[in-house]
Amino acid sequence: MANTSKLNKVQLNQLQMEVGGHSSAGAKAANQDAFAVKINSGAELQLKGHIAVLADGVSSANCAARASQMSVCHFIEEYMATPQSWSVKKSTARVIASLNNWLYSRQRLRTEDNRPEQWFSTFSALVLKDNRCYLFHIGDCQIAKYNTDGYQVLSNQHATSTGVLNRALGAGKHIEVDYSYTDIEASDIFILCSDGVYNFVSSKVIINILQSSDNLELASQKITQQAIDNGSQDNVTCLLLQINQVPKADFNQQLFNRQQQVIPPSMQPGVLLDHYQILDILQQTARSHVYLARDQQQQRLVVIKVPSVNFSDDRHYLQAFIKEGWIGARIDHPSLMKIYPQAAQSQFLYHCCEYVEGQTLTQWMHDNPQPTLSSVRNIVQQLISALRVLQRLDVVHCDVKPDNFIIDNQGRIKLIDFGSCSIGAFDQDSTPELPLGTLCYSAPEVLLGAKNTHQSDLFSLASIAYQMLCGKIPYREITDTSSIPNGFSQWHYRPLRIHRRDLPNAIDRVLSEALAADPKNRYSHYSELIIGLKNLSTTQTSNVSRKPLLERDPIKFWRGLSAILALLLLAVLLGG
Repeated sequence: MANTSKLNKVQLNQLQMEVGGHSSAGAKAANQDAFAVKINSGAELQLKGHIAVLADGVSSANCAARASQMSVCHFIEEYMATPQSWSVKKSTARVIASLNNWLYSRQRLRTEDNRPEQWFSTFSALVLKDNRCYLFHIGDCQIAKYNTDGYQVLSNQHATSTGVLNRALGAGKHIEVDYSYTDIEASDIFILCSDGVYNFVSSKVIINILQSSDNLELASQKITQQAIDNGSQDNVTCLLLQINQVPKADFNQQLFNRQQQVIPPSMQPGVLLDHYQILDILQQTARSHVYLARDQQQQRLVVIKVPSVNFSDDRHYLQAFIKEGWIGARIDHPSLMKIYPQAAQSQFLYHCCEYVEGQTLTQWMHDNPQPTLSSVRNIVQQLISALRVLQRLDVVHCDVKPDNFIIDNQGRIKLIDFGSCSIGAFDQDSTPELPLGTLCYSAPEVLLGAKNTHQSDLFSLASIAYQMLCGKIPYREITDTSSIPNGFSQWHYRPLRIHRRDLPNAIDRVLSEALAADPKNRYSHYSELIIGLKNLSTTQTSNVSRKPLLERDPIKFWRGLSAILALLLLAVLLGG
């Protein structure tokens, strides 16, 4: 936070911008405005972007200045501390909610004159990341953008027609935040102003000042002084950000710099790749080669995963492969396979993964064609544990299927593939042209072109649960994109109890809701599925013994009926 700031030039290969700002008390005795800018570089720029915040303490509140100062400083500090994989929106929403709760809680404290402390402030923030600017706004400050298309106000004023605020940080237990984003281009200028400025300086005057000055610091001073000269009786603050260079869209240098590495050729046992000795070929497909190897430095078995040379020119495939390594290297959880840091200065592109001894869930289903409900429930609970780890990191798996899980010799489940994952920090605004996952496990909305979400992962998980119980899939099999139904109404759930009448009556109620074609009718949380499965009583079976013999065993029924008819016929003949 500062009343004035020096011009900052950021010379970067990607996002390059200049900043200038000025704030003063104006006609008031004290300045209750505050602003702050965080200029990032390197990995922090790639993952978090640049940050600019303006807060205007509510003048009627007795702790207004402290509230605005706390808001700008706390927001930047806490935003930078959020997980690297989180999207801008998720990170900001969590931080603002936490900040609001803290400010609101201060009302429990009393001032020297025994009044509740009032830490109320407006809040306007920009996060500039890659080729977009993300806006978060509460209150009556103003965010605008100026470029060759003109002057555009991007924020709404949260105040009544008489100027009374109806939304501010700290004023209530819950806070509603306006969220939006806008694409950025070189030469764009973003203007953040307090109401003491924009109510007294027209956009035309601001444009004239910007056009006549090549120094944003001086321009911000001229704008605030113009507000004072025009009769503003409030604090005056103006923050300017000019975009000088915009990175290439959807390109994240830290994540994709490994594209310069070479894909190793197909290898045989005995070959040495860096310090890994290849022991066996585990899998070779058109997309990747997987090897069992020994780490000669750590003296442990590892799995080496190498992209296929068939995709050496496929930028999207290689980026997904590199992203998989990025995720695996940042996760340390027993339910997810670890991907170890690559050998320093290696010229090759590959993953060194934790070796998990066991069988895939597909193999387990082959060996256990009619498992008990309790065993399936235990596996589903473990699958959920793995997916929840990703959910907390704002990562959607996008390809939940049996082949991507391994059961070790102790019955523990581990997720072993992250190649299709969508990471909030990198994929927050993109939707793939084609479904990322395996068609027969993909949620209907994904097959129809929607973005993968945690709810679509839940659908895939429920499909696996259904398949474990009966060996079938819940809907008609989709073999290619041409066989995808055109709408949700064309997906028809097949009751599980057609295949397993020994299971509880309510099993289809639980699974059909987890597998609802329309996500509006589907469970929203993993907990709903596992609670539904846990509430099924194994004694609530389908009352097989009470069913007619014709329904339970038609062959036995007709054999019995034939025997009775034969006896009756014999009796008639003997009696005759």
